[in-house]
Amino acid sequence: MKRRMAIGTLCLSMSLCAAFGFSACAEEAEQDAYLGEIQGSFVELFPEFSKEENRSTWEKHAAEYVDADAVSDSVDYLLSFCMADTYGPDAAAAYEKDPESMRFDCYFLGDVKEFTVDGNTISGVDADGKEVFSHTYHAMDMDNENGFLFYESDDADSGMFTYFAFSPDTPETTYHLEFRYADNTDDLQSWFEGNYAYWNAAAILKDYDAEMMDDCIELFCSENLGAEEESEGATEAETEAATEA
Repeated sequence: MKRRMAIGTLCLSMSLCAAFGFSACAEEAEQDAYLGEIQGSFVELFPEFSKEENRSTWEKHAAEYVDADAVSDSVDYLLSFCMADTYGPDAAAAYEKDPESMRFDCYFLGDVKEFTVDGNTISGVDADGKEVFSHTYHAMDMDNENGFLFYESDDADSGMFTYFAFSPDTPETTYHLEFRYADNTDDLQSWFEGNYAYWNAAAILKDYDAEMMDDCIELFCSENLGAEEESEGATEAETEAATEA
């Protein structure tokens, strides 16, 4: 059944690569399995999502789940849900007062405009191409409520880039990345508490093509609008079964 208006929520969801050498005389370091799957440079996802050239793609896929007169509003809602300009305690307090206004900030923090994963090195540059940080990272064994993969910098004094927590997305499987970073792991444990509450960076390969963008938008609509449709269908089935009983 198609819905007249979408109320979506962000779907917040390997073999080892060959070793690489830091230098001709240095010991070789084993390539981390997950980092090996996300090699490349990444830009913020939602500014790319919201480009006018992608509007027709959004409306095409949204139309699979909502009525024609709700398509445009549904697309606007899905985009705005992930383009908030506040996070942390301020966002948590605001959304506690007005739960219907809840949104996520999915931009990069710390003046980074582009991230690059090269081997086990994660780095970032600002809008002018100036390096903001660059460190090698190793995987951590850490349980968390979001199922994220945690990484720690090998360098001391890495500031807010000391720890990264990645959703297990890859450009090959989900066409985008979702991740968080901070100077401590406590702030990365929950989407809804702490200094980074309601923040979840989203990225796409800088050199993405039209097919990858189409696939990513299709996935986003399916996970959000499709999930709502399935939920409504299940509720109706349960009601009908209860009535018949």
